[in-house]
Amino acid sequence: MVGQAQSIQPSVSPGNCGVNIQIFNPTSYSPGTVVPANNCTNNCPMPSYPQNYYTQNLAAVAPPGGKTPEAKKTEKREIVQLTDGYIRNLETYLNNQNTQVRLMGAKEVLARLQEDPSRKDDPALNALVNKMLQDPYQPVKFIAMSMLEGRHATGNDKSVVLLQNIQSQKTAYGEDSLKASNALLKMSAQTTQKEFEAKEKPEKKQGEK
Repeated sequence: MVGQAQSIQPSVSPGNCGVNIQIFNPTSYSPGTVVPANNCTNNCPMPSYPQNYYTQNLAAVAPPGGKTPEAKKTEKREIVQLTDGYIRNLETYLNNQNTQVRLMGAKEVLARLQEDPSRKDDPALNALVNKMLQDPYQPVKFIAMSMLEGRHATGNDKSVVLLQNIQSQKTAYGEDSLKASNALLKMSAQTTQKEFEAKEKPEKKQGEK
């Protein structure tokens, strides 16, 4: 009959959750009539949630379709400490009359810059590089220019003046002049940080080298 609610009541055993399902025709009610809602009685079970549902750190959960950011991997390495005594020893080696001793000191300065890239701006190491640029022994001078050319050391204003002096010389059959020019070019370039899409390397198949 139009205007009268049809009710369907499933039979349930005692102690279970009794659900009263009613199907109503919305057009059979006049405005302002309250439509009955479903009721649950007799100790109905609550929804089951994980134990950490309310305590989990929602900020750490990746958004739908996203990946959880990975923490940067770090490792510990032994490096030489740049103590005042050690820097003075390096300077003593670079002042030695023996060219091989000065070369030994020059290689040590290079090693200290290579083992920790953050040292490229270290004032003490850059001062030693400038000292090497003035060395009459070409191999020592060559190492100093290589450090500036490879940006292992940033150098300073004095480095620029010394390189310009070498640029005008004809030592080492003109090789020193070319290397000094290249070092000056590298030093004139300014760097900045920019985000690029990381390209995944293709996985090697079994047996491939």
